[in-house]
Amino acid sequence: MDTPGNPAYPRGMLLRLLVQAAIDGIFSSRKITRLAHENVIYMYLTGNEKPDHRMICRFRKDNRELIEEAFKKTVTIARAAGVLSLGHLSTDGTKIKANASNNHTLSEQELEEIRYIIERGIEIDEEEDKLYGERKGDELPPELNTQEKIRKKIEEIEAFRGKRLKRASKSIIEKHTTGNKKEKKRIEEKLKDAEEEIAKSGQKAVSITDPESRFMEKKKKRKELSYNPQITVDHDSGMIIANDVTQDCTDHNQLQPQVEMTEKNSGGLPEGTKMTFDNGYFKGSNLRYLEEKGINGYIPDSKQAQRAKDKKIKDPEGKVLTRKGAYERDNKVQYACYGLACAGKGGGTRVITADGFEAERQRMAARMQTEEGKEEYKKRGKSVERVFGNIKQNLGLREFLTRGIEQVRCGGN
Repeated sequence: MDTPGNPAYPRGMLLRLLVQAAIDGIFSSRKITRLAHENVIYMYLTGNEKPDHRMICRFRKDNRELIEEAFKKTVTIARAAGVLSLGHLSTDGTKIKANASNNHTLSEQELEEIRYIIERGIEIDEEEDKLYGERKGDELPPELNTQEKIRKKIEEIEAFRGKRLKRASKSIIEKHTTGNKKEKKRIEEKLKDAEEEIAKSGQKAVSITDPESRFMEKKKKRKELSYNPQITVDHDSGMIIANDVTQDCTDHNQLQPQVEMTEKNSGGLPEGTKMTFDNGYFKGSNLRYLEEKGINGYIPDSKQAQRAKDKKIKDPEGKVLTRKGAYERDNKVQYACYGLACAGKGGGTRVITADGFEAERQRMAARMQTEEGKEEYKKRGKSVERVFGNIKQNLGLREFLTRGIEQVRCGGN
């Protein structure tokens, strides 16, 4: 047991424990503790020490930099040993469910309503204290000592407010009403976190259990509270060179961070390194960035990505759009064509806007049409996609156990 007076556990031992658990697909600190008591391999790694789950959880939470440094040194050693070739790298992202329910989300207005009712309830309590005397401790007054009475009071406040509340809101109010001082403080802190996150993110609603998670569209167009992990994998060795967990619902803004992290972790990329990305990274500024870095990038546009997946593509009319005008800002140019059926019923004018990266897009499209480009892009299936398949299918990481962006980056619970 990790109790006061016990000697501190060596960080190296706890790190070995976490690494072995990750290899075995074990992310729960309670399960790791049980293994340290029962499994000979884990007992050997700990020197027969028995850290409890609180110590493991706290170590993981407080030593993120140490865990990251261990990962970087692994990459460094692998390169020095000739394991990494860094000739071809693939980057991809995937959506992994957050430890939050879609049913426990609140909008800004609902948060305001909960805050109003809680504060209104406090005002009523203070008025009753003046009439009947102040209560001692956290005991409930007679008029609130059953769930039925609490619900009745919520209904009275709803009537005063002129609007009914959703189930999640009522649950929070009930827990705050019946909770002791510690529970009330915990709920008020969660409300504050949710209010700050919704103001910062600009979302319409946030999860009350994990405000930093985001609604992301997954397969079959289903939206779920999730995070978006990113990895970059060396094709020849299958090793992960860079990794991160993000709140971004798309991959558009993750290409540059992954390239920079890859360079930092590997000590620099050799000349002629090739990198493949899926269509989610196809963005004009990303294409220019790769060219300026001298990296041979391979990213299909939307049509090329559909062809690669054998999907049917609706053929355009084949009309050529002519330059119409230019914006003074951002070097944007308009192109237009007249009499197109796709512009609307009976034909009309179709206008699209270019953003100054058309040359880069054309060069990338031409590269992806070559046999070399197609062959290079196929390597993703044998590297980064295979790694994500292993993480989800074999290691079973389909849902995070912790909450908050910093905690999910460290994994576990």
